[in-house]
Amino acid sequence: MKYLGKGMKRKIDPRLIRGNGRYIADLNVEGTLTAAFLRSPHAHARIKDIDLEEARKFPGVVAVFGPEDGNDFPSLPVLFPHPKLIPVTQRPFDSVVHHVGEPVAMVIAVNRYIAEDALDLINVNYEQMPSVAHWDDAIKEDAPLAHQQLQSNIAAHFQQSVGDAKAAMKEAPVVVKHRFRIGRVSCLPIETRGLLAKWDFKGPEPELEVYAATQSQHEMRSILSKLLRMPEQNIRIIAPDVGGAFGAKAIFYVEDFLVTWAAKLVKAPVRWIEDRMEHMMSCIHEREQYHEASLGVSKDGKILAVMDTMLANNGAYVPWGIIVPIMTSTLIPGPYKVPNYFCDAKVLYTNTVPLAPFRGAGRPQAALILNRLLDQAAEKLNMDPVEIRRRNLIQEDEFPYRTGLLSRDGSPQIYDSGNYQKVLNEAVELSCYSEWRNKQKEYRKNGRHIGIGVATAIENTGFGSFEGATVRIEVNGEITVLTSAATQGQGHETTFAQVAAEVFDVPVERVTVRQGDTGLITYGTGTFASRMGVLVGTAVYNASNKLKEKALQIAAEKLDTKKDDLHIREGYVFKKSQPSKQISLGELAHEAKGLFPGTTYSYSVSPGMEATDYFAPQAASITGMTDIAVVEVDPETCAIKILDYTSIHDNGKLLNPLVVKGQVHGGISNGIGNALYEEIIYDNQGQLLTSTLMDYLVPSSCEVPEMKIGHVETPSPLNPLGAKGAGESGTIPVPAVIQSAVEDALRAWNIKVENIPVKPVHLKQLIKESKQLAGSLNG
Repeated sequence: MKYLGKGMKRKIDPRLIRGNGRYIADLNVEGTLTAAFLRSPHAHARIKDIDLEEARKFPGVVAVFGPEDGNDFPSLPVLFPHPKLIPVTQRPFDSVVHHVGEPVAMVIAVNRYIAEDALDLINVNYEQMPSVAHWDDAIKEDAPLAHQQLQSNIAAHFQQSVGDAKAAMKEAPVVVKHRFRIGRVSCLPIETRGLLAKWDFKGPEPELEVYAATQSQHEMRSILSKLLRMPEQNIRIIAPDVGGAFGAKAIFYVEDFLVTWAAKLVKAPVRWIEDRMEHMMSCIHEREQYHEASLGVSKDGKILAVMDTMLANNGAYVPWGIIVPIMTSTLIPGPYKVPNYFCDAKVLYTNTVPLAPFRGAGRPQAALILNRLLDQAAEKLNMDPVEIRRRNLIQEDEFPYRTGLLSRDGSPQIYDSGNYQKVLNEAVELSCYSEWRNKQKEYRKNGRHIGIGVATAIENTGFGSFEGATVRIEVNGEITVLTSAATQGQGHETTFAQVAAEVFDVPVERVTVRQGDTGLITYGTGTFASRMGVLVGTAVYNASNKLKEKALQIAAEKLDTKKDDLHIREGYVFKKSQPSKQISLGELAHEAKGLFPGTTYSYSVSPGMEATDYFAPQAASITGMTDIAVVEVDPETCAIKILDYTSIHDNGKLLNPLVVKGQVHGGISNGIGNALYEEIIYDNQGQLLTSTLMDYLVPSSCEVPEMKIGHVETPSPLNPLGAKGAGESGTIPVPAVIQSAVEDALRAWNIKVENIPVKPVHLKQLIKESKQLAGSLNG
């Protein structure tokens, strides 16, 4: 390979580093007005009366909209229905609010300052209703209802099983149990949500152009088409530069509809930019789950059965159905052979911000459970945590491996390929695991509390349904790639250019990738679920090869030779038997257009030097990873310091190792935040207590350690590139490996760490309780 597999620097970085990014807030469209939203201060309330008149009279205000304008608005569509789900989606300007931060009115003004001032003039009379915020309250029989039209707070109740876990657990000679309280987090991209809507009424039909910070421009177009009752071909969605997303911008929100709807009424472009407090109280959250899990193993450490009971808080609505808890339930077995498995899951409505997929999307929770249970079993068997994993990993010769469970789309879950033993072994070697175990003994003698954690996990990547690409040879010989992707920092401009450059043997600099615009390519799904490299990369590869064949056919006819006697190198088509006979790709593009208007097109292939391909994978491609962390815990303050961190990943064939390494680094940093610092907290009445970055802690460069990163490449048989996803895998094992290391560091107190994030205040309480118990036993 000349270009694929090479660690090339990202093409987009020089422009962004120089400050030449083009984000929603940077767009200069003449006459643009600003939208601002009044948000509910209550978790659950009925709007008895609202007075908008004073705000409407405020100088600089163009329009004010509220609940009376939303009487005919439909609820947002259910994007991922499920037979076990009782769906409730958000309705714009509903007369009943279901979480703090839900929009209740909107001001359109000449600038943001005036719009914000006008919001203060809106008077709302609320009738407060009983609210429920926490899963342990929502599950009670007498709990307040998050939605009064429902019979209970249970949004869905489903089960996953293979074998007979209950019977196997009874027979297991060794059984361990553990509880997991996994906190809620915010996606927290640097750029918050935003969009600018502009209508054109001059043509035969109204046309809408929306610039949006979105991961799914085609999906946004489809939803707006339904809500606005207008044809998709009259709507164009453009995603300019997007400053991070992580799942937050894959969702369609009521603000997206209301801003476009208002722009039509005021007959002017309207822009809305979310501020950070709005983001914390209205943009989707993730992670929050509670598990009671048990593991049965043989005396030699082989897994016999796994059982889990899950409660998942899904907030007030289900914008993406119950995808996250389904993912957790299907992936708890992970890379291990689990002959008997049972999971009982209940998904709950509460009066809090809705939950939907965030980087990792249910997989960090799944990785936490069985890895930590294996830690408990290893301790009980006096076995090394690495060894118990080795004994249970799926072997290389067992792929494709059928788990017996159903994937999130209801199809059988099959792992395509992998070498989990090699990934684990390389992590052990690169981390100097044995040396750290020896150091640990010495450190403990000196009063230093060092812990070592290990976690092996998987990610199902490259989901369908499809993505597309059009590849075109320009008359100057350069290559243009049009894709259905939307980038938020993944390096698409470089990686997809490498794919096309490899096929045509042209420098990557001569390939331009354009994306994030429904005007470029007709169909698309979106950038999420670690799927772009697999789906769009394959579509670019297939389209490039189609176009290559077309170019060779025209060249064969032009050079009066057989196609088999031709090959492409460095932008030219050569005759193998007579290298002096050649024609450039640019000349072929000119030939494919037809030389002159009115002349007969003489070639046997269709005109135009371009080709399109849509790739729909048969199934998910499964990545594997092992992380090993070394931490030190101060038993007085319970401060946690990461001393060493190693991560080995199998993301299939790496299209650009440098880009993948950056993704892994970012994922681990994200995971460290989830594992140690970040937590969205509500009080019992549903009031958000972590609405700013003063209260919601995120790791800085000082808290993120140096990382040792390695790769194993096991090609996927499901696509011609052998690629697997890489965008989320870094974050998946981190909570498990950090919690494991912290518990190992505090082994002298014989405590069980159940919470994520692992906070010093929790550890201090556990140590205090352990000392009290020891004192009572000695007394």
